[in-house]
Amino acid sequence: MWREGFSVYRIPVLIAGTVILGLTGCGKTQTPPVEERLEVSGVGTEPENVDESVEKSTGESIEESTDEAMQESRQNNMESSDPESVEEDTEKDSAEEAASLTVPQLPEWGETLADFVPEGWKLLDSGELDFNGDEIPDYVGVLEAGAVDTGEYAMLPDCPRILFAIASAESGRYRLDFQDINLIRTRNEGGVFGDPYLPLEAEGTSFITHTYGGSAWRWAEDRTYTYRDGIWYLALSEDTYGYGPYVTSYTKDDWESGVGIRKRRSDAFEDIERGMEESAFTEAEEYELVYEVMLNEAPTLKQAGQCWWLAPDRVTDWEVKSVELAENVEIPASAILFPNEAHLRNYCDENRVLYTFSDTDTGKYYIAMYLIKEKLLSVAAESDTVLDDATFYEGKIYFSSEIVEQVVYGTMQDGKEQLTEEEDTVGIRLNRVNPDGTERETIFEYRYREEESGIRRERVPYLALIYEAGGDEIVAEVYVGDEPHLFYRMKIDGSKLQFIGQVPAVDTSLEN
Repeated sequence: MWREGFSVYRIPVLIAGTVILGLTGCGKTQTPPVEERLEVSGVGTEPENVDESVEKSTGESIEESTDEAMQESRQNNMESSDPESVEEDTEKDSAEEAASLTVPQLPEWGETLADFVPEGWKLLDSGELDFNGDEIPDYVGVLEAGAVDTGEYAMLPDCPRILFAIASAESGRYRLDFQDINLIRTRNEGGVFGDPYLPLEAEGTSFITHTYGGSAWRWAEDRTYTYRDGIWYLALSEDTYGYGPYVTSYTKDDWESGVGIRKRRSDAFEDIERGMEESAFTEAEEYELVYEVMLNEAPTLKQAGQCWWLAPDRVTDWEVKSVELAENVEIPASAILFPNEAHLRNYCDENRVLYTFSDTDTGKYYIAMYLIKEKLLSVAAESDTVLDDATFYEGKIYFSSEIVEQVVYGTMQDGKEQLTEEEDTVGIRLNRVNPDGTERETIFEYRYREEESGIRRERVPYLALIYEAGGDEIVAEVYVGDEPHLFYRMKIDGSKLQFIGQVPAVDTSLEN
């Protein structure tokens, strides 16, 4: 599953400049300086057309009155979210117009690199390479929307940036090879550091993009794209995450070898402070857990962009033409959350988007899958407990769910033990189900340790499940509050479960 982290280890000097990622066949080119960073408003989107029908996966239509209720609900949402109906202020309208610029289609042909820069846009960065092998310079570049005059001031719209490449052709002309809006972060996607963009590198048949951002917790992302047999592929990705200069998580996916490497350190503050003192801001200190994961086929550049967790933010058309309810799912039509209303941070690819939502009236939780081309929304799973981290792999939807039970807590008051009973989350499960709701099963379960007396003296810590699938395996991390996080490896059906380690390696919570 695609997750954020960040790449090569970066010492404090990275705040002022770029650390060059060493890679055979790739080098840095001269690029223009990044423009002065400015704060801008986010891109606003409005709900799209409502669905035409809501059906069970068996083909049964939900009652017409229910469909009318949904239509009315969606219409109300559209009216309440229309900026012009809420705010008539001229200055605000001008700002919104500036922030909602559409991404242009670049020309197919040009004489120079400048010919591919549309009116109102500017070339943020570029690099020279020769990916078509004709010994004539080709180019890769990044475009961003220029400032828009709102009448009162110049507004920098938070429009997606365009990554593109042009190839040399006959008669000294250039042909557009690709353009993509999903691969470069916008000015506002870097955290308090501001614009996260760092200059790209290009040489031969490859180029590398760099990103750095965050606040006290910092992240970086490096992506290497290589041209092979007429197609751009994501060849290498590196993600790094840490507190200040201290790296707690390093992820490397090398699609040339088919192997991914994961390195982990404790993210507890006391462990970070101790580690920073011992390592003296270097990477000399060993990681507490290092393991490998299997990778599937290298994604194309386009697929890599469509699978990026921020890709849904670039979509403006979330039209839903029909809705289906999977087997064993019951939900009022008006309670279904459409993709334009949801927080789309679970899973996305070129075909679908998965997300979770809840119905406050019934207290139930759901997993929705939106098929992009079909404009079909299906509610694939339902639960009485929280559902999270939904992903699609090998034809099935994988997701985590909480185990909620009655727990007896014992506390001392005035020298006497007081017992209270309440519902609490005591474990976490990894489940999978077919998109039509059939064959739902639990393939992994973790329960927090119980007291021998059955009475808990301490609160159950926050529990969560983080996992990724590759090849025929899943590696799962069980997040256990401030206690060591546990890592397991298993087959995608949950068989051959193996404990591979914990972070921190020593359970400091038991030392006292």
